[in-house]
Amino acid sequence: MRRVILWIVALLITFAIGAGSDSLRRYLSAKQPPSAKVEAAHVEIAQSPPISPPSPKPNLILDYDREKFVPYVALYIMGPAPQGFKDFDCIELDLYNGGPGTEPGNIYVSSGAGQNHTQIAIANFALVTERTLYFTTSPSEHEGFQYRFEGEFLVKDFDSVAGKNKAAVRGKLTRSKNGRTIAEHTITFQVYNIGC
Repeated sequence: MRRVILWIVALLITFAIGAGSDSLRRYLSAKQPPSAKVEAAHVEIAQSPPISPPSPKPNLILDYDREKFVPYVALYIMGPAPQGFKDFDCIELDLYNGGPGTEPGNIYVSSGAGQNHTQIAIANFALVTERTLYFTTSPSEHEGFQYRFEGEFLVKDFDSVAGKNKAAVRGKLTRSKNGRTIAEHTITFQVYNIGC
């Protein structure tokens, strides 16, 4: 029995010495620096022009009979412009008579004509029916003016009132900048011609 115990102890010592020497060899080989020099690769990356994100497509809800009602018109303030709208030019409704699957057009607010530059604010949301005209715009190009209009159509046939100093649209127009209201008035609009 004593012989078996000595044999097992000798076997365990041999195993421990082998495992320890293997661990020591791995430890020492990991600390040695590599024999070959490694140089960083030089890679040139071509500069591409910055890509501007696409402007979001406006959300235009058009709910009217396109055969009977065509809101393709430029609306000008009837009478003197109220305070805060002295440089206001027009609201342009470019809503086409296209059918389903065609582009609906757009709504623009133009101001500042005759000054250094014309401001154009494009509608980012609109609800247009044969009776209702509601829209909000993105900030204008240079000054950052935004507009909101809540009103109604007073006529359905814009040609019948074009150039006749007759009311075509009435509603509350709000002008703001950086979220702050600059001017807000109920305004009546007339039609001079088609397009600003």
